[in-house]
Amino acid sequence: MTEPTVNEEQSPLTKPKFIISAVVVAIIVALGIILAVIPKGGGTPSPEPSNAGASTGSSQPSATSAASVCGLPSGDQAKPATAPADAKWELVGKIAAPTSPKQFGPGKTEPNGLRSCFAHSPTGALYAGANVVILASSGRNDLVLQHLTVDGPERDKMLQSPAASNNSGSPSFQLAGFKVTDYSGDRAVIEYGFKVTNGTFGSLPVVLQWADGDWKAVPPASGQPEGKQLADLSGFIPWAGV
Repeated sequence: MTEPTVNEEQSPLTKPKFIISAVVVAIIVALGIILAVIPKGGGTPSPEPSNAGASTGSSQPSATSAASVCGLPSGDQAKPATAPADAKWELVGKIAAPTSPKQFGPGKTEPNGLRSCFAHSPTGALYAGANVVILASSGRNDLVLQHLTVDGPERDKMLQSPAASNNSGSPSFQLAGFKVTDYSGDRAVIEYGFKVTNGTFGSLPVVLQWADGDWKAVPPASGQPEGKQLADLSGFIPWAGV
């Protein structure tokens, strides 16, 4: 991926700070504001374990949880401490999305582009959140809102808002890493790191809930999701398809 040299004398619209901000805004708009909120103070949507990047004890899915809609096994319930070794990558628009259809998901890929059915595990949630972000950012946020977002008043509002329409442009970024900051069996909080084509970095958090046999994005009850510009991706587990 070519990284253009930034000229300090050029227009502010082409400088790294503006570009990363524009990408974050584009992703947020594309997602119909369904990402988790991270306050400026560095807090997280839920308490973050001190060893967030490490594999920890299992958090089993609840006994009342619906089985996977396409029959994927729940598998290992430990948070991944390294990137999934067997990940394959497919271009969704211009962005590489992870896929493991027999193990983690998406177990179903429809002709209209919908990517759904993920394993009921931390790694399944990792794949689900990445595909949600990438699918929406590639111009199919309508599919995300209709099929991959938890039912409720916030979702209903977003379906009727301009943000529910398809985004014609694709942000120039690629997934580059992740942190599984919380997992409790039926709920996951994952922060994704990404790299913009000019070499700058940023991150976005996603809250997921297991519902109707699949992982669904959870809209924030109030406020706006906040992406962060980063100096680098230190602390993130590297995970990229390109």
